[in-house]
Amino acid sequence: MKIGIEVQRLFRQKKFGIETSSLELIKALRDIEPKHEYVVFAKDDTDRECLTASDNVKIKTIGGRMFADFEQFFLPLAVKREQVDLLHCTGNTAPFFCSVPLVQTLHDVIFMDTIPSGDTFYQQFGNLYRRKLVPLVTPRSQAIITVSHYERERIVQRLGIKREKIHVIYNGLNEIHFNRHASQQRRQQVRSKYQLPPEFILFLGNQTTRKNPARVIEAYAKYAAATSSPLPLVTPGLTRGFITHRLSQLDLPFDEERYITPGYIADADLPVLYAMSKLFLFPSLSEGFGMPLIEAMACGSPVISSDTSCLPEIAGNAAVLVNPLKADELTAAIVSLSSNDELRRKKIEAGYFNAKRFSWNRAAESVLTIYETVYAVASQKQPRFMHKHVLATRD
Repeated sequence: MKIGIEVQRLFRQKKFGIETSSLELIKALRDIEPKHEYVVFAKDDTDRECLTASDNVKIKTIGGRMFADFEQFFLPLAVKREQVDLLHCTGNTAPFFCSVPLVQTLHDVIFMDTIPSGDTFYQQFGNLYRRKLVPLVTPRSQAIITVSHYERERIVQRLGIKREKIHVIYNGLNEIHFNRHASQQRRQQVRSKYQLPPEFILFLGNQTTRKNPARVIEAYAKYAAATSSPLPLVTPGLTRGFITHRLSQLDLPFDEERYITPGYIADADLPVLYAMSKLFLFPSLSEGFGMPLIEAMACGSPVISSDTSCLPEIAGNAAVLVNPLKADELTAAIVSLSSNDELRRKKIEAGYFNAKRFSWNRAAESVLTIYETVYAVASQKQPRFMHKHVLATRD
């Protein structure tokens, strides 16, 4: 079978959740099923080394100035030229017209919620595009993959898609990359590179409203005011300007020793950053899965997260869960977890074992079952796997 996999921004230098998860999935598929051929469709960009062609993987870079013309015009043309048997679109949306059976990964339907006015123009435009397109293309997909049971129910409710058409496949974890074995020498290299303090609290969220950055700043400020020697807050995704503005709304000054803004963290350095953090904040308002949560756990950082959306499902009992709308609850959790060594130890160990639930090999095997079943139905052939195996991906 010749399988097309679309990951539009795969080769951009600064990758985010969709690109990193799709890259890991492609590598796992490549290794577990070499008899199939994979054609990866992406825009050309600076990080071509993240995935190279092999005996069963072909890289096809295609044009497009924005995500819309790439997806709706250039991608369908490339699919026809490459003569793939099916297309897997990994970034929520898909072409309206597609000449082959379509498998669609719909990570979440957060874009169907009210669009926050505080988001950037680019973020608002992207949400509008998805809001208009997804209800049109998703019913046409032969199979839909999502990343949590919580999000499957949301898709059923918001889009009216039949539950049996939606397959829940958890994202995996690259345990070779994300682990708690960073050496002291490696830690010192990363600390020097980003000018980090010896101990710190880590928040990776960006300035998007749903990542809850304003309440994180408020909660941290309250923690700092109530603590004699507060740990600094490291915020790679926030700018100094954003933090200063939020603090001014609280009538508080900016303290450069407490708020560290190193900017984008290279992927190779991210596990070390997790491992060095005293605790990790992930109090999002809404997530489809929440990759940073399990990455931090695998690297030995205790986690504070939200009691909403899919996060209790993914965190299990391994995180301290709070109401993300209440800054005081987040403050109390920071105070408790940063000062109670026994609680930290318990959450670190629970997090380590929780992270082991997530495997890219298992995810790839489930995705491959969907590919083969969709292809068999489309070509009116008997699936290689029994139907019960497909059903197993839904529960």
